[in-house]
Amino acid sequence: MRKISAFVFMTLNGYYKGIDDDTSWHLHGEEGTSYSEKQLNAGDILLFGRKTYEMMAGFWPTKMAAEFYPVVAEGMNNAEKIVLSNSLQEVKWLHTQLMSGDTIKRIKELKKTPGKNITILGSGEIISQFADAGLIDEYLFLIDPIAIGKGTSLFEKLKNKLELTLKDSQIFKKSGSVLLTYVAKTATPL
Repeated sequence: MRKISAFVFMTLNGYYKGIDDDTSWHLHGEEGTSYSEKQLNAGDILLFGRKTYEMMAGFWPTKMAAEFYPVVAEGMNNAEKIVLSNSLQEVKWLHTQLMSGDTIKRIKELKKTPGKNITILGSGEIISQFADAGLIDEYLFLIDPIAIGKGTSLFEKLKNKLELTLKDSQIFKKSGSVLLTYVAKTATPL
């Protein structure tokens, strides 16, 4: 059975994006780049919602990404990827598969099969839906030392209570960011 992890960066006050999907507040430093390189070496399938996919596919295949983040760009471009969308008709980013319809059901079925683990990157709405369905085994929250006035809470649309157990923590000393890794206990109706 495959494990599903969710990785998302957030502000101190729990927002994963600001107004108009702004994530410019996120600290992109060498510690984060090093962490990304290590995570990509695990070889997980990367899973995105449409908005995150369009943002990622618009950056990682570019010359600028290869220049500034060569190892991460190579890993992102070569990774197997799934984008969940009922509105996209096609995907052009290398090694990307489009999945539509009842994606909760389809991912539940995929999770039961042997193969690579799956990591959801960003995609807050997908994380919230999958959390409610009890599909996510591990949550990785990269907390940046910044608060913003308005934004979207990661679990804004959560319908069930989500209980987590702290598995690990890591401090990125240069940026002041903290990575918290939690294992899901349960997702139960409120």
